[in-house]
Amino acid sequence: MRSLIYMGIALLMSQFIASQTLNDVIQLTQSGLNGSARYTGMAGAFGALGGDLTAIGDNPAASSVFLETEIGGSTNFRSRKNEGTFLGTLETTEDRNLYLDQFGIVSVFNNTNLESPWLRISASISVNRIATFDQQVSVNGLNTSGISNYFLHFADGIAFGDIQLFDDETISEIYQYLGDEIGFGAQQAFLGYQSFIIDPVNFDADQRSYISNINSRQYRQDLDYVNTGFHRKTSFNFSALYQNILHLGVSLNAHRIQFSNNQEFFETNQDLESFVYDVAFNNYLSTIGTGISTQFGAILKLKNIRLGLTYDSPQWIEIEDQTEQQISTFRFQNNTEIQETIAPNVTNLFAPYQLNIPSKTSVSLAYVFNTHGLISVDYSTQNLSNSTLSQNMGSSFLGELNAEIRNKLKPTNTLKIGAEYRLKDLSLRAGYFYRTKNQNIITNDDQAITLGFGFDFGGSSINFSLVQFNQLQSFQLFSAGLTNAYEITKNLSQFTLSYNFKL
Repeated sequence: MRSLIYMGIALLMSQFIASQTLNDVIQLTQSGLNGSARYTGMAGAFGALGGDLTAIGDNPAASSVFLETEIGGSTNFRSRKNEGTFLGTLETTEDRNLYLDQFGIVSVFNNTNLESPWLRISASISVNRIATFDQQVSVNGLNTSGISNYFLHFADGIAFGDIQLFDDETISEIYQYLGDEIGFGAQQAFLGYQSFIIDPVNFDADQRSYISNINSRQYRQDLDYVNTGFHRKTSFNFSALYQNILHLGVSLNAHRIQFSNNQEFFETNQDLESFVYDVAFNNYLSTIGTGISTQFGAILKLKNIRLGLTYDSPQWIEIEDQTEQQISTFRFQNNTEIQETIAPNVTNLFAPYQLNIPSKTSVSLAYVFNTHGLISVDYSTQNLSNSTLSQNMGSSFLGELNAEIRNKLKPTNTLKIGAEYRLKDLSLRAGYFYRTKNQNIITNDDQAITLGFGFDFGGSSINFSLVQFNQLQSFQLFSAGLTNAYEITKNLSQFTLSYNFKL
């Protein structure tokens, strides 16, 4: 029995397996321009200002800028146009969604003790969406490398006897057995062999070298995927105002990540003499993450000038993954066309592991023009190449992925500029957002232009904003074997509506 042979290995290997790729790390470490309409209307340049529920998530000292207890929330509508470029071919997709983006409450307590230097303390709870993963993408192009390279990569070194299917065994049983007792690579070799894409050099049980059954000078490849999910941060905040000059604050943050990726890959245009053709390979990933981080912040008031400083600790997030796979191929045998579908119907459950998203430091400067308006600038830096994944007992797979992260990701610097002008109860806003690219191979940086306006009714306020966001991201087709890069240009139009009222 195979299970008896590998039982000891299974107990060990299950602690070392994870399913993440560089593509997934890029997705999970991203952040957007989200939050209240006042915040987004000024491109998020609130680090030295405070007085906004979303701004508390940027600088914990922001809550003691409030003069009264306040509660509010925001919803937004997003329209995305995604342009996928793969090997010189451009394809466009569009999607639209409505979100509840932000909600929070801040309680303000004024100190009646006139001898105390602490004039005001505030406590708040806020929920903010850091990133939205929802995205529909299609790319296609002509490639000189085929999907068989992916399966050959993982099959190399796997004994042929391990991926054979005997009469008393089913696809599901052996696929799950290989995942539990040998690993992800053995599962890929099994899919490649059982779908006739690869064969061993000879059919000895100990054979560990393989060849491709697909021939083509140029493959046509199509990749369609749908991402869904979010990264949400819930902040428990406390801050205080010292001698009407210095705001100091601290936040403890709870993070929640939900991410799913449904990927459909299709390869055709094989040569007429190719034994196997028209390959459809589907992969599904579901990721759940929970974690914590802390923030420390300060805002210094100097007449009309405001100075802000914030330190965001690393985000320590525990990740759990699930995956499913299916593959289909066509071949001619005895002058008959045969479709081979390998659908294990098995959900792979991976041992939990830790994602560490690096710390971030922000400095801010604002100038307040009496009661008529203000201008604010924020600058922050975060070294994404220091992102790491780890498991308690170590993992060679994650070690290799961490090396790839260090080599391919880079520090990002973000500049936010915002302005607001008040005409009695009406406020007009504008802003500019700029973030440097996170990979050397990307040609353009992230940029956004923002506009907004709002009405203050005394006891409540309503605000609107428009964000035009442009972002370029680079990914690779698969984690190994077939790693050609493709680029996604995201053109986002985001409309936000916020309503706040004082208690």
